[in-house]
Amino acid sequence: MVKEVNRHLTDFKDQLAVYFKFFKDHPDLMKLFLNAGLEGELLNQQTKFLKELINYSQPNLKLPPYAISYQSGGIYMLLVWWVGHDYQKPINELLSYIENHIVINN
Repeated sequence: MVKEVNRHLTDFKDQLAVYFKFFKDHPDLMKLFLNAGLEGELLNQQTKFLKELINYSQPNLKLPPYAISYQSGGIYMLLVWWVGHDYQKPINELLSYIENHIVINN
């Protein structure tokens, strides 16, 4: 799946836009996950995918594993916050914030 994502979307911000847009287009899905108590599993799966995505798209980047976990947690909690506020903030505003605060360099 990571290869497929990178084949069509090479920019990390574009990849995140698709991720956030998916949940905006399916507003009840994340609410169902959260109400079912799946927060931890969702975060673990997102972190695993983010690690694969970064390793594939930036093979020379040598971030320690905890750095990816930390950043994944921030992205995830921003998504949870956004869902809890009924997707009122524009995706681009959230993505700009992420882009300014995430570390995708050594």
